[in-house]
Amino acid sequence: MHTKAHNAHTPLPREVLLLICQVSDRRTLNRLQHVSAEWRFVSLPLLWKTVEIGDWEYKASAPSIHSTYGSMVRKIEYRRHQRRRGTSAGTSSPVFAPTAEPKTKTEVACEWLSLPWGNLRCVEIGAWPPYNIGRVQAVLSENCKHIRTLVFEGAAAAWVDTLQRAVSAHPGLQGLHITEDSRALMPPVADVLYKRLQTHFGFMAQPTAAKLTSLTVPCVVESAGQLLGQLARLLPTLVSLDLRQVDASSANRLVISPPLGLKDLRISGRHPLSMRMFGAHSPDAQSNCSAVSQLAAGLKSLSVSGSRSEEAAQREFEQFWSVAFQHKWPSLNKLVVPVARPELGFLLSSSCLALRHLHILQAGSSINPQHNNQWAAAIVKLPELRHLDIASSNNEYEGCSLSSKLVTGFVWNAHWIHTLYLSRLILTADHIEHLAR
Repeated sequence: MHTKAHNAHTPLPREVLLLICQVSDRRTLNRLQHVSAEWRFVSLPLLWKTVEIGDWEYKASAPSIHSTYGSMVRKIEYRRHQRRRGTSAGTSSPVFAPTAEPKTKTEVACEWLSLPWGNLRCVEIGAWPPYNIGRVQAVLSENCKHIRTLVFEGAAAAWVDTLQRAVSAHPGLQGLHITEDSRALMPPVADVLYKRLQTHFGFMAQPTAAKLTSLTVPCVVESAGQLLGQLARLLPTLVSLDLRQVDASSANRLVISPPLGLKDLRISGRHPLSMRMFGAHSPDAQSNCSAVSQLAAGLKSLSVSGSRSEEAAQREFEQFWSVAFQHKWPSLNKLVVPVARPELGFLLSSSCLALRHLHILQAGSSINPQHNNQWAAAIVKLPELRHLDIASSNNEYEGCSLSSKLVTGFVWNAHWIHTLYLSRLILTADHIEHLAR
């Protein structure tokens, strides 16, 4: 019986090429476009979907790239790459030789954003080196009114003005993310603007203002609390809220009024949370019920990050987690917690039955064999759990990570964990063999 020899040059279907390109990084895409005309046709739109510019990256001028690839560009990103000028190592962008006279970051950004990018939907500008955000926004408002997402890092000091210009100039804006980077701020300027309390947010209620669905708020600015207290009224369409830099001073003045449609809440900072931030003043307060029940009913993702001491973790459990998880969270499918308090496991097993992704950022020194067994017993009661991520990244907790018994004796034997990641977990040969069965 004769079989037809396989032709090594038989072209793959375009659908297969597209799948390969979709999982390739930009460096690989840059190489694939030179393989053949078919590979170029498939890889080029993905390669130029995002343009990463820098003050030395592109020898070709912005107009020439715009005229050739402009219709493919969906995102422009400007971040300072930590490498020497003219070297391409470590970058995945299409790289050209350096320009003779480097321009300032503001000049480069304005040069690119002044062009009519018809399909541009997202602009991200990193915090370092500093830039004139007012000038950049003026160019954006004139040439890119159709923007959907804006990310301005290092703009916390001028965040109110940035917010007003963004929602007024871009009616279709959906996501606005303003973050802090201390390197990009002069302390005297920051001190004055951070403490500006009397801020009026009436511009957000204007009929022509953008109806944001995603917002990042730098809580280090005192006027941020003023906006968060009116959030349900000013931004009823908000779905995702990211609170950055929640420190002791900001946590004490924050009272958040979450919109009814909020699905994703992220809070980062070192200060322990309390339900007072959401209008609950004590575990027995009448307002506590409405504050927690509103969050519990709608949230699909809750992430709390930031280092915690043992004392702070205990205080946060008493003031936030123990109060929050007295209620049922029927829609919560992703949870990120800063410290693995053993008491939290029992609360999760009874209140978060839809949980699919659990990420514990720090196992903590409170973990011991007894607590491991308690966590294991709680985790196996979560019927929908598919992704478990437990880390212990602080040297103070070296050797105090969750024990191997949690993996080999309980979780893995359940056969429904899809993704498992644990750091600093010592497994013997017997444990590895057990996992491989």
